[in-house]
Amino acid sequence: MSNRDSIKNTFLVTGALCIICSVLVSGAAVGLKEKQDANAALDLKKNILSVSGIDFTDGDVEQLFTENIQARIVELTTGEYVNQTTSGLNLDTFDVKKLASDEMTDLNGDDPAGIGGERENYAVVYLFPEKQQLILPVRGKGLWSTLKGFVSVSADDFTTRGITFYSHGETPGLGGEVDNPAWKAQWSTAKETLDANGQVILNVTKSGAAGPNDIDGLAGATITTQGVDKLIKYWLGNDGFGAYLKSENKFAETSN
Repeated sequence: MSNRDSIKNTFLVTGALCIICSVLVSGAAVGLKEKQDANAALDLKKNILSVSGIDFTDGDVEQLFTENIQARIVELTTGEYVNQTTSGLNLDTFDVKKLASDEMTDLNGDDPAGIGGERENYAVVYLFPEKQQLILPVRGKGLWSTLKGFVSVSADDFTTRGITFYSHGETPGLGGEVDNPAWKAQWSTAKETLDANGQVILNVTKSGAAGPNDIDGLAGATITTQGVDKLIKYWLGNDGFGAYLKSENKFAETSN
């Protein structure tokens, strides 16, 4: 056996190839990160426009978003908008995943929506002033994944105006039907979400949409249906955006 075919040379060549490939992959990831982040931000805006009922298929997404949608940071405990100047929080850099430990609330095992045991103290909400809609970020555990999306409600009576999930890994044809336009259309028909005492009465149920506050669940996807029901009840309830929904002057201009 020649030196070229020795075990030592084989390992050296293999190691060199691994290093070269790793450098190339890492370089590509770094080089494409800015573009990937831009695409993710654009997709998020498409989802917000969609849940607001704004058709962007033949329009400029960035322009439509800027002209119609406003963003605010809300403190969930008080339900009030955050002053970016004094709080140190900024809409341009806000990221739930980067909040410090003192900006999170430990759920102490009481986590019905399955959001990971902690709830952020701040969240970005979106306003559609023309239609007086509030677009709220929601997330929760399905069967295989965490569903992340937005629910739109009327600022007047908090009835539903739409729902969309921009990230999930549910089973195609079953839980994945959360993407089905026919299923999502139920949410645009003004379903009641809260009673006079602010308690969540909206139900995502497998027994059919029999009442004014019922959403017909997903056929063959019991756990995903239950997951959507739990996440909606959590985020519209007192532990989520309850205080914000009860607050006033949501569409007032802010100085920050």
